[in-house]
Amino acid sequence: MFEFKKIGVIGIGVIGGSICIDLKKKKVAEKVIGYSRKKETMEKALKNKIIDYYYEKPEELIKDVDFLILATPINVMSLYFRLIKNINPKIFFTDVASVKKIVCDQVNKIIGENSNFIGSHPISGSEKSGIDNIKEGLFENKIVVITPTEKTNQIVKEKVKKIWKNLGSNVFEMTPEQHDKIFAFTSHLPHFLVYSLLSVGQKNKEISKEYFGPGFFDTTRIGKSSPELWSDIFLYNKKNLLFWTKKFERELKKVKEYLENNDKKKLENFLMKSKKYRESLDE
Repeated sequence: MFEFKKIGVIGIGVIGGSICIDLKKKKVAEKVIGYSRKKETMEKALKNKIIDYYYEKPEELIKDVDFLILATPINVMSLYFRLIKNINPKIFFTDVASVKKIVCDQVNKIIGENSNFIGSHPISGSEKSGIDNIKEGLFENKIVVITPTEKTNQIVKEKVKKIWKNLGSNVFEMTPEQHDKIFAFTSHLPHFLVYSLLSVGQKNKEISKEYFGPGFFDTTRIGKSSPELWSDIFLYNKKNLLFWTKKFERELKKVKEYLENNDKKKLENFLMKSKKYRESLDE
């Protein structure tokens, strides 16, 4: 028995495509319909049975489906919000963006506070992008954060929770503001620091690539992520990112002082506390 008749997914990249393939595999929807700005992406998704069919215009998809998932870059979402307002303002829909407040604010401004929208953020993905890197079971045993507000329709909230749970995810709830502050630290700051670290290596040519070990490659793997995607995330969550950056700079200054003063005891204690915290995250 299918939970939904037709679910539409706009954006068939790693996240959107992985959602499509799992919606089909787990029989969450009778039909999964896709849309991408690139026709070759839609053709490939159809050929590989990632979607059941596609529309060449997003307006047609928005008009036809029972539920909509936006898996597009944040900077183009407002275009789809306007289409929703003009074509199907009562549609139930969610997104998968890594920043939530700006998305919720745009929905409220363009469609209205009584829209059938709730934000989602699956904590999964890859440093790779594009339809060729989609992964079956990407959301299995992963966390998905949904961000209801005081105005959120409880029916759409339950439908979104049901979709993610059917894909094997563990669903948590936060306000958009809580989400953006927390993930500015756990996700956005690490990317910000890794890109900065790689920039140092790039500008110092005496550090030959033969000298890098597994630790460096493990630490900097996320530096292969999409610059277009992450520049938007940094800018849309700038306030929270700068908040955590300042805290990081204070810790860096502290450990630098231990190093400059040859204070082994304080340095070792600093490292031990950090080590124990990291080990606690595995428990």
